[in-house]
Amino acid sequence: MLSEIYLVTGAAGNLGSSVVRELLSQGKKIKALVLPGDVAARRLPEEVVQFEGNILNPSDLERFFAVPQGTEVNVIHCAGVVATVWNFNQQVFNVNVRGTENVVNECVRSQVKKLVYTSSVHAIPEAPNGEIMTEITEFNADKIVGFYGKTKAWAAQIVMDAVKDHGLNATIVFPSGLCGPEDYGYGYVTQMLIDCVKNKLPAGVKGGYDFADVRDVAAGVVAACMKGVIGETYILGNRYVAVKEILRCVHELTQAPLVKHMISITAARMLLPGFSLYYKIRKRRPLFTRYSLYTLTSNSNFSSDKAKKELGYKVRPFKETIHDALVWLQAEGKLKFGQI
Repeated sequence: MLSEIYLVTGAAGNLGSSVVRELLSQGKKIKALVLPGDVAARRLPEEVVQFEGNILNPSDLERFFAVPQGTEVNVIHCAGVVATVWNFNQQVFNVNVRGTENVVNECVRSQVKKLVYTSSVHAIPEAPNGEIMTEITEFNADKIVGFYGKTKAWAAQIVMDAVKDHGLNATIVFPSGLCGPEDYGYGYVTQMLIDCVKNKLPAGVKGGYDFADVRDVAAGVVAACMKGVIGETYILGNRYVAVKEILRCVHELTQAPLVKHMISITAARMLLPGFSLYYKIRKRRPLFTRYSLYTLTSNSNFSSDKAKKELGYKVRPFKETIHDALVWLQAEGKLKFGQI
Protein backbone atom coordinates (compact mmCIF):
# COMPACT_ATOMS: atom_id res chain seq x y z
CA MET A 1 0.00 0.00 0.00
CA LEU A 2 1.34 3.41 -0.98
CA SER A 3 2.00 5.96 1.76
CA GLU A 4 0.36 9.36 1.47
CA ILE A 5 1.40 12.88 2.42
CA TYR A 6 -0.26 16.29 2.31
CA LEU A 7 1.84 19.27 1.27
CA VAL A 8 0.33 22.52 2.54
CA THR A 9 1.57 25.91 1.34
CA GLY A 10 0.90 28.97 3.49
CA ALA A 11 0.62 26.61 6.45
CA ALA A 12 1.33 29.31 9.04
CA GLY A 13 -1.56 31.50 7.88
CA ASN A 14 -5.06 31.56 9.30
CA LEU A 15 -6.62 29.19 6.77
CA GLY A 16 -3.45 27.16 6.22
CA SER A 17 -2.95 26.45 9.92
CA SER A 18 -6.63 25.52 10.26
CA VAL A 19 -6.23 23.11 7.34
CA VAL A 20 -3.20 21.60 9.07
CA ARG A 21 -5.17 21.03 12.28
CA GLU A 22 -8.05 19.50 10.33
CA LEU A 23 -5.66 17.11 8.56
CA LEU A 24 -4.05 16.14 11.86
CA SER A 25 -7.47 15.39 13.36
CA GLN A 26 -7.87 12.86 10.55
CA GLY A 27 -4.47 11.29 11.18
CA LYS A 28 -2.83 12.59 7.99
CA LYS A 29 0.90 13.07 7.46
CA ILE A 30 1.74 16.70 6.69
CA LYS A 31 4.64 18.67 5.29
CA ALA A 32 4.17 22.41 5.69
CA LEU A 33 5.73 25.18 3.61
CA VAL A 34 6.44 28.27 5.70
CA LEU A 35 8.31 31.47 4.94
CA PRO A 36 11.81 31.68 6.43
CA GLY A 37 11.67 33.36 9.83
CA ASP A 38 7.86 33.38 10.01
CA VAL A 39 7.15 33.56 13.75
CA ALA A 40 3.64 32.18 13.21
CA ALA A 41 5.22 28.88 12.15
CA ARG A 42 6.20 28.29 15.78
CA ARG A 43 2.54 27.78 16.59
CA LEU A 44 2.14 24.83 14.22
CA PRO A 45 1.74 21.46 15.95
CA GLU A 46 5.01 19.62 16.51
CA GLU A 47 3.80 16.63 14.48
CA VAL A 48 4.01 18.75 11.33
CA VAL A 49 7.20 18.58 9.27
CA GLN A 50 8.13 22.17 8.44
CA PHE A 51 10.01 23.25 5.33
CA GLU A 52 11.18 26.84 4.94
CA GLY A 53 10.78 28.21 1.45
CA ASN A 54 8.98 30.64 -0.84
CA ILE A 55 6.50 29.81 -3.58
CA LEU A 56 8.20 32.50 -5.70
CA ASN A 57 11.32 30.30 -5.87
CA PRO A 58 10.79 27.22 -8.10
CA SER A 59 13.88 25.58 -6.59
CA ASP A 60 12.32 25.85 -3.12
CA LEU A 61 9.18 24.17 -4.39
CA GLU A 62 11.16 21.38 -6.06
CA ARG A 63 12.79 20.56 -2.71
CA PHE A 64 9.48 20.95 -0.85
CA PHE A 65 7.80 18.46 -3.18
CA ALA A 66 10.60 15.91 -2.75
CA VAL A 67 9.16 12.88 -0.93
CA PRO A 68 10.23 9.24 -0.57
CA GLN A 69 9.59 7.10 -3.63
CA GLY A 70 6.20 5.43 -3.59
CA THR A 71 4.53 8.29 -1.72
CA GLU A 72 1.28 9.73 -3.06
CA VAL A 73 1.29 13.53 -2.85
CA ASN A 74 -1.74 15.73 -2.20
CA VAL A 75 -1.15 19.48 -2.40
CA ILE A 76 -3.29 22.11 -0.69
CA HIS A 77 -2.24 25.55 -1.90
CA CYS A 78 -3.24 28.13 0.72
CA ALA A 79 -0.34 30.57 0.35
CA GLY A 80 -1.44 34.00 -0.79
CA VAL A 81 -1.70 37.66 0.11
CA VAL A 82 -5.14 38.85 1.20
CA ALA A 83 -5.24 42.55 0.44
CA THR A 84 -7.86 45.30 0.32
CA VAL A 85 -5.94 47.19 -2.36
CA TRP A 86 -7.93 48.65 -5.24
CA ASN A 87 -5.15 49.15 -7.80
CA PHE A 88 -2.15 47.13 -9.00
CA ASN A 89 0.20 45.91 -6.29
CA GLN A 90 3.36 44.06 -7.30
CA GLN A 91 3.64 41.89 -4.20
CA VAL A 92 0.01 40.79 -4.37
CA PHE A 93 0.44 39.94 -8.05
CA ASN A 94 3.70 38.06 -7.53
CA VAL A 95 2.45 35.89 -4.68
CA ASN A 96 -1.10 35.26 -5.82
CA VAL A 97 -0.45 34.81 -9.53
CA ARG A 98 3.21 33.96 -10.13
CA GLY A 99 3.38 31.93 -6.93
CA THR A 100 0.34 29.88 -7.92
CA GLU A 101 1.82 29.37 -11.39
CA ASN A 102 4.99 27.99 -9.79
CA VAL A 103 3.00 25.63 -7.56
CA VAL A 104 0.92 24.39 -10.50
CA ASN A 105 4.02 23.82 -12.62
CA GLU A 106 5.60 21.78 -9.83
CA CYS A 107 2.41 19.77 -9.38
CA VAL A 108 2.49 18.89 -13.08
CA ARG A 109 6.20 18.08 -13.01
CA SER A 110 5.89 15.93 -9.89
CA GLN A 111 2.69 14.24 -11.10
CA VAL A 112 0.91 14.77 -7.80
CA LYS A 113 -2.20 12.81 -6.91
CA LYS A 114 -4.29 15.91 -6.15
CA LEU A 115 -4.14 19.71 -6.00
CA VAL A 116 -6.67 21.83 -4.15
CA TYR A 117 -6.29 25.54 -4.80
CA THR A 118 -7.89 27.92 -2.31
CA SER A 119 -9.09 30.82 -4.40
CA SER A 120 -11.71 33.30 -3.13
CA VAL A 121 -15.32 34.23 -3.81
CA HIS A 122 -13.82 37.53 -4.98
CA ALA A 123 -12.72 35.68 -8.14
CA ILE A 124 -16.40 35.23 -9.08
CA PRO A 125 -17.97 38.14 -11.00
CA GLU A 126 -20.50 39.99 -8.90
CA ALA A 127 -24.12 39.43 -9.91
CA PRO A 128 -26.77 42.13 -9.55
CA ASN A 129 -28.15 42.53 -6.03
CA GLY A 130 -30.61 39.80 -5.15
CA GLU A 131 -29.20 37.23 -7.55
CA ILE A 132 -27.58 34.09 -6.16
CA MET A 133 -24.01 33.42 -7.25
CA THR A 134 -22.83 29.88 -7.88
CA GLU A 135 -19.61 28.23 -9.04
CA ILE A 136 -17.82 29.07 -12.29
CA THR A 137 -15.02 27.23 -14.08
CA GLU A 138 -13.79 29.93 -16.47
CA PHE A 139 -12.29 33.14 -15.15
CA ASN A 140 -12.00 36.64 -16.58
CA ALA A 141 -10.22 39.19 -14.40
CA ASP A 142 -11.70 42.03 -16.47
CA LYS A 143 -15.07 41.23 -14.89
CA ILE A 144 -13.72 41.48 -11.35
CA VAL A 145 -13.72 44.65 -9.23
CA GLY A 146 -10.61 45.18 -7.09
CA PHE A 147 -7.06 44.01 -7.69
CA TYR A 148 -7.07 41.22 -5.08
CA GLY A 149 -10.03 39.53 -6.76
CA LYS A 150 -8.39 39.91 -10.16
CA THR A 151 -5.27 38.09 -8.95
CA LYS A 152 -7.38 35.22 -7.62
CA ALA A 153 -9.18 35.00 -10.96
CA TRP A 154 -5.91 34.95 -12.92
CA ALA A 155 -4.54 32.25 -10.63
CA ALA A 156 -7.71 30.15 -10.84
CA GLN A 157 -7.49 30.19 -14.64
CA ILE A 158 -3.87 28.99 -14.43
CA VAL A 159 -5.12 25.99 -12.45
CA MET A 160 -7.92 25.30 -14.92
CA ASP A 161 -5.52 25.53 -17.87
CA ALA A 162 -3.32 22.88 -16.24
CA VAL A 163 -6.37 20.63 -15.85
CA LYS A 164 -7.16 21.00 -19.53
CA ASP A 165 -3.63 20.96 -20.97
CA HIS A 166 -1.88 18.53 -18.62
CA GLY A 167 -4.65 16.48 -17.03
CA LEU A 168 -3.79 17.81 -13.57
CA ASN A 169 -6.21 16.46 -10.97
CA ALA A 170 -7.07 19.83 -9.47
CA THR A 171 -10.08 21.24 -7.65
CA ILE A 172 -10.67 24.90 -6.74
CA VAL A 173 -12.48 26.14 -3.63
CA PHE A 174 -13.81 29.66 -3.09
CA PRO A 175 -13.85 30.64 0.60
CA SER A 176 -15.95 33.65 1.54
CA GLY A 177 -14.89 36.12 4.26
CA LEU A 178 -12.98 34.24 6.95
CA CYS A 179 -13.30 34.74 10.69
CA GLY A 180 -12.78 32.76 13.86
CA PRO A 181 -9.98 31.83 16.27
CA GLU A 182 -6.26 31.38 15.53
CA ASP A 183 -6.18 34.48 13.30
CA TYR A 184 -2.63 35.60 14.02
CA GLY A 185 -2.74 37.92 11.01
CA TYR A 186 -5.56 39.82 12.75
CA GLY A 187 -7.80 40.19 9.74
CA TYR A 188 -10.81 42.45 9.24
CA VAL A 189 -13.29 40.75 11.58
CA THR A 190 -10.69 40.00 14.26
CA GLN A 191 -9.55 43.62 14.32
CA MET A 192 -13.16 44.76 14.55
CA LEU A 193 -13.71 42.49 17.56
CA ILE A 194 -10.65 43.94 19.30
CA ASP A 195 -11.66 47.54 18.61
CA CYS A 196 -15.23 46.88 19.69
CA VAL A 197 -14.36 45.28 23.03
CA LYS A 198 -11.80 48.03 23.76
CA ASN A 199 -14.44 50.66 22.93
CA LYS A 200 -12.25 52.07 20.16
CA LEU A 201 -14.91 51.81 17.47
CA PRO A 202 -17.00 55.00 17.69
CA ALA A 203 -19.30 53.88 14.88
CA GLY A 204 -20.06 50.92 12.70
CA VAL A 205 -20.70 50.86 8.98
CA LYS A 206 -24.01 49.92 7.40
CA GLY A 207 -23.26 46.85 5.34
CA GLY A 208 -22.07 43.29 5.64
CA TYR A 209 -20.76 40.26 3.81
CA ASP A 210 -20.84 36.47 3.70
CA PHE A 211 -18.62 35.46 6.61
CA ALA A 212 -17.67 31.84 7.35
CA ASP A 213 -15.84 30.17 10.21
CA VAL A 214 -12.26 29.42 9.18
CA ARG A 215 -12.53 25.97 10.79
CA ASP A 216 -15.56 25.06 8.69
CA VAL A 217 -13.81 26.29 5.56
CA ALA A 218 -10.69 24.27 6.46
CA ALA A 219 -12.83 21.15 6.78
CA GLY A 220 -14.30 21.93 3.37
CA VAL A 221 -10.83 22.34 1.85
CA VAL A 222 -9.74 18.94 3.17
CA ALA A 223 -12.99 17.38 1.95
CA ALA A 224 -12.28 18.83 -1.51
CA CYS A 225 -8.92 17.08 -1.44
CA MET A 226 -10.65 13.76 -0.89
CA LYS A 227 -13.97 14.19 -2.70
CA GLY A 228 -13.50 17.11 -5.09
CA VAL A 229 -13.93 16.28 -8.76
CA ILE A 230 -11.16 17.14 -11.23
CA GLY A 231 -11.82 20.51 -12.83
CA GLU A 232 -14.72 21.31 -10.49
CA THR A 233 -15.08 24.29 -8.15
CA TYR A 234 -16.85 24.72 -4.82
CA ILE A 235 -17.98 27.77 -2.85
CA LEU A 236 -17.25 27.51 0.88
CA GLY A 237 -19.35 30.23 2.46
CA ASN A 238 -21.94 30.69 5.15
CA ARG A 239 -24.49 33.52 5.01
CA TYR A 240 -24.76 37.28 4.91
CA VAL A 241 -23.76 38.79 8.24
CA ALA A 242 -24.31 42.50 8.81
CA VAL A 243 -21.63 44.50 10.61
CA LYS A 244 -24.38 45.48 13.05
CA GLU A 245 -24.96 41.80 13.91
CA ILE A 246 -21.25 41.29 14.67
CA LEU A 247 -21.21 44.31 16.97
CA ARG A 248 -24.34 43.13 18.74
CA CYS A 249 -22.81 39.66 19.27
CA VAL A 250 -19.74 41.22 20.89
CA HIS A 251 -21.92 43.29 23.20
CA GLU A 252 -24.06 40.31 24.23
CA LEU A 253 -21.07 38.04 24.84
CA THR A 254 -18.71 40.43 26.63
CA GLN A 255 -20.97 43.21 27.89
CA ALA A 256 -18.72 45.68 26.09
CA PRO A 257 -20.53 48.94 25.24
CA LEU A 258 -22.84 48.47 22.28
CA VAL A 259 -21.77 50.41 19.21
CA LYS A 260 -25.05 52.17 18.44
CA HIS A 261 -24.02 54.61 15.74
CA MET A 262 -24.03 53.16 12.23
CA ILE A 263 -22.89 55.37 9.36
CA SER A 264 -23.64 54.90 5.70
CA ILE A 265 -21.04 53.70 3.23
CA THR A 266 -21.28 57.09 1.51
CA ALA A 267 -20.36 58.87 4.73
CA ALA A 268 -17.58 56.35 5.41
CA ARG A 269 -16.10 57.03 1.96
CA MET A 270 -16.03 60.75 2.74
CA LEU A 271 -14.21 59.98 5.99
CA LEU A 272 -11.61 57.68 4.39
CA PRO A 273 -8.74 60.22 4.57
CA GLY A 274 -9.38 60.58 8.29
CA PHE A 275 -9.58 56.82 8.79
CA SER A 276 -6.32 56.35 6.89
CA LEU A 277 -4.52 58.94 9.02
CA TYR A 278 -5.95 57.44 12.23
CA TYR A 279 -4.62 53.96 11.47
CA LYS A 280 -1.33 55.25 10.08
CA ILE A 281 -0.59 57.13 13.30
CA ARG A 282 -1.34 53.99 15.27
CA LYS A 283 0.68 51.83 12.85
CA ARG A 284 -2.24 49.50 12.26
CA ARG A 285 -3.76 48.08 9.12
CA PRO A 286 -6.85 50.18 8.32
CA LEU A 287 -10.26 48.62 8.83
CA PHE A 288 -11.77 50.80 6.15
CA THR A 289 -10.39 51.24 2.65
CA ARG A 290 -12.00 51.97 -0.69
CA TYR A 291 -12.09 48.23 -1.43
CA SER A 292 -13.35 47.09 1.98
CA LEU A 293 -16.19 49.62 1.84
CA TYR A 294 -17.08 48.45 -1.65
CA THR A 295 -17.10 44.85 -0.41
CA LEU A 296 -19.49 45.62 2.44
CA THR A 297 -22.13 46.85 -0.02
CA SER A 298 -21.51 44.33 -2.78
CA ASN A 299 -23.75 41.35 -3.49
CA SER A 300 -22.48 38.47 -1.35
CA ASN A 301 -25.38 36.13 -1.94
CA PHE A 302 -23.24 33.03 -2.53
CA SER A 303 -24.61 29.50 -2.58
CA SER A 304 -22.64 26.72 -0.89
CA ASP A 305 -25.22 24.08 -1.83
CA LYS A 306 -22.85 22.27 -4.19
CA ALA A 307 -20.18 21.93 -1.49
CA LYS A 308 -22.77 20.75 1.03
CA LYS A 309 -24.06 18.11 -1.38
CA GLU A 310 -20.78 16.84 -2.85
CA LEU A 311 -18.25 17.52 -0.08
CA GLY A 312 -20.40 17.24 3.02
CA TYR A 313 -19.61 20.86 3.86
CA LYS A 314 -21.16 22.10 7.10
CA VAL A 315 -21.28 25.45 8.90
CA ARG A 316 -21.75 26.25 12.56
CA PRO A 317 -23.86 29.08 14.07
CA PHE A 318 -22.14 32.42 13.51
CA LYS A 319 -22.46 33.46 17.16
CA GLU A 320 -20.37 30.40 18.08
CA THR A 321 -17.67 31.65 15.72
CA ILE A 322 -17.60 35.07 17.39
CA HIS A 323 -17.62 33.45 20.85
CA ASP A 324 -14.64 31.23 20.05
CA ALA A 325 -12.73 34.10 18.43
CA LEU A 326 -13.23 36.25 21.53
CA VAL A 327 -12.15 33.44 23.86
CA TRP A 328 -9.02 32.92 21.75
CA LEU A 329 -8.21 36.65 21.77
CA GLN A 330 -8.53 36.71 25.56
CA ALA A 331 -6.25 33.65 25.86
CA GLU A 332 -3.71 35.45 23.67
CA GLY A 333 -3.79 38.47 25.97
CA LYS A 334 -5.30 40.74 23.30
CA LEU A 335 -8.53 41.30 25.19
CA LYS A 336 -9.74 41.22 28.77
CA PHE A 337 -13.32 40.61 29.82
CA GLY A 338 -15.29 38.31 32.09
CA GLN A 339 -16.24 34.68 31.58
CA ILE A 340 -18.38 34.05 28.51
